[in-house]
Amino acid sequence: MPLKITKVMSSHLIKYVRTIDVAFNPFDMRTRSARELLRQVNSERFQHANPKLKINPDIHSKPNAPLVKFAFVDGTDVSFDSREYLANEMLLDVWKTTMKMDDDFEMEGKNVDDM
Repeated sequence: MPLKITKVMSSHLIKYVRTIDVAFNPFDMRTRSARELLRQVNSERFQHANPKLKINPDIHSKPNAPLVKFAFVDGTDVSFDSREYLANEMLLDVWKTTMKMDDDFEMEGKNVDDM
């Protein structure tokens, strides 16, 4: 059975994300997943859950491949060449990373709201 992330869980886990950079050419058919991911992370629910979250869209006319980069509160980052992923697959990888971070913070007695 695949991992199911509820709205409550994702609203908590988004607190571990510091910035999201999304770069794509809107006229390129390879950018479908990058555009969809940008639409999903721009939701009001995520903005209310993490007011410190910075979403940096870079919409350009260059023939570069679409790129999505997540930077986390612990200083790590994850980049995706979004041609090779669906939006849900990228988010699932991010949720897995943030779940591990959540466990690590809990074990160390840290609170993500203090970061």
